[in-house]
Amino acid sequence: MDDQKRNILQRVLQRLKNEWVQEIPLEIAACEVCRKTECTEDEWITCENRIAHAKCLEEIRLKSKGQNKNNLAT
Repeated sequence: MDDQKRNILQRVLQRLKNEWVQEIPLEIAACEVCRKTECTEDEWITCENRIAHAKCLEEIRLKSKGQNKNNLAT
């Protein structure tokens, strides 16, 4: 397959992916891999898996902000 055909195929596949696959908000990404299919609001609020995931996200965001500040300073 030549490069032109490969590029066309990649664009078509990317367009299909964009139409059919939606990004999951990071705040509920932990819920996507959970075994439970439904949670009550109380269960969701106290869910250890979701809370641990949220803490990891916060650490990543703080590190990212710190790196961005360092990059701006240089």
